[in-house]
Amino acid sequence: MESERTPLLRKASPIGSSPNLATQSSGLQWDPVKGKKAATCVLLALTLERLAYYALLANLLVFLSLGGNTPKEAMTAVLVVGAIAHFSALGGGWLADGALGRYWTLILGLGLYVVGFSMLTAVAGGILWSNTHASLPQLYIIFTCIGIAAGTVRANFPSFGAEQVRHGGGESVRKFFNWYYWCVNSGSLLGVGLLSLVAQEPAAVAGGFLAAWGGAGAGLMLALVILGAGKPYYVVYRPGSSPLLSTLRIVHQGISGRWNLRRSSLQRSPALSSRSNPNPVNSPSWLDYAKMRYGGSHHDSTVEDVKKLGSVLLLLLLLLPYWLIETGFQEQGVHLMIGLGPDNTFNIPTSWLSLFDQLFILGLIPILNGFVYPALDRRGIRVTLFGRIAVGMALSLCAAVSAGLLETISMQHWHDGHHVEQIIHERKYNASDVSVLWQVPQYCLVGMAEVFAGVAGLEYVYSTAPKPLQAVAMGLLSAVEGLGSLLGTALIGALSPAWIPQDRDHFLGHLDYYFFLLAGIQGVTLVGFTISLIIKRDSTTLTAVLPDSSQISNLSRAPNSRSTRTTVSNSTNTILSLWNDI
Repeated sequence: MESERTPLLRKASPIGSSPNLATQSSGLQWDPVKGKKAATCVLLALTLERLAYYALLANLLVFLSLGGNTPKEAMTAVLVVGAIAHFSALGGGWLADGALGRYWTLILGLGLYVVGFSMLTAVAGGILWSNTHASLPQLYIIFTCIGIAAGTVRANFPSFGAEQVRHGGGESVRKFFNWYYWCVNSGSLLGVGLLSLVAQEPAAVAGGFLAAWGGAGAGLMLALVILGAGKPYYVVYRPGSSPLLSTLRIVHQGISGRWNLRRSSLQRSPALSSRSNPNPVNSPSWLDYAKMRYGGSHHDSTVEDVKKLGSVLLLLLLLLPYWLIETGFQEQGVHLMIGLGPDNTFNIPTSWLSLFDQLFILGLIPILNGFVYPALDRRGIRVTLFGRIAVGMALSLCAAVSAGLLETISMQHWHDGHHVEQIIHERKYNASDVSVLWQVPQYCLVGMAEVFAGVAGLEYVYSTAPKPLQAVAMGLLSAVEGLGSLLGTALIGALSPAWIPQDRDHFLGHLDYYFFLLAGIQGVTLVGFTISLIIKRDSTTLTAVLPDSSQISNLSRAPNSRSTRTTVSNSTNTILSLWNDI
């Protein structure tokens, strides 16, 4: 089990206690001032880390292309960095939960980040290798280093930051995750915006990338210093035994126990089998067979923790279509008119359109935190996590429909003869005369969806996953998001060239069908998610209202007793409470 070492929590003192200390139900006190300082250090370090990561993803393709690498080689390198970052988060979660703890894992990850960007800066300066095709195998050492560092810190920043404020209650946790998303998008806005502008100036590209990678490395060093400076304020937990290995053993024992039971039941007569399980509703689940009382070797609480992790994984899989929505936006953007001003003298970099997503998030989160949520709380209106996720799913569906309608209009304009040829990074693209700025609404809808579904998903993973498995759960979140990107790539490959042909034949395909397909998938998922919530609500109502067998027995023996009236009163109050929650 984890134990707590922190200056934030102290035994409650009934005499002369500070007004800034909030007493918890556990008898401990939490200092909100120190908690705010701790969370601020975490969020500042997060912003600088995300700046470096998104700057790399947005500009690595141009950097490698300038060295003579083919577009396929450059695109593959970008995908490799992203894939390593997503899937190595599971390893970062295991390292934190079972070996080093979250704080020291973050320190290790940021240190590895600094090493990777220092090497990349040396490449840009011609000191170490080069960005040419001949040096590409050596460059993958750098990409692997940065990818592992990104996954390691990504699995631990959310849970470590939330630990600093969780003693302040659910509202403090909700605010933290909203500001967490705000800082992620602030870093993305700075990284993508600044370096894309540098990459657009051909005469200054080499020096620009030298300064950019060096600046990103300096930012990561500053993040390391800030995170270390906050050490006196942090809530730090010692790691326990390896939770991931324990989880795998529980799953194995549950499967083998259930299999052995089914095999033995087949050898019995039907009558004997029915008598051995008279109440199938209360029969144990397959994971219960890992418990000691069912022949396993694990305590009940440990198995129940793994069940919670299963519910987290189920929700993450339901969010897969949500992460697919934005996959075709940039492909659509290069075939819309990017020129602005008289005679199209200024070309908008297509990567800048994604900044509207970040800008919308940066504007909406403070409004929700400062005005909307407090106003709803004062009126007694609860916005549940599942409700926010459903709203996010609906908004992402609208974004896909918006993209599909825009593509339909663009194709109609091109077929009517309203087409242009434009050069993007020395490559010619066929485009319609529909402005790329018409993509802004769909990016804004995606931003709104992230504010609701993305933030609520993070909060749900943190609040539902058991403490020994929180970093692993965050690693699962990252891995499933990476799986969504891979599925999007596979879906595009399956639909090519019928719907998504080569760039020169773009308007002979049907990218609009692809967006409408994504909208349909998201719609089916949203309907299924809503139905599951209704079923869960109804089953919770019945479980809370109906008395168990012992209560029924007592009622039958004493129908006019006081306990009868108490049971009925409690059931009525439960119904009213659940109805208000809905």
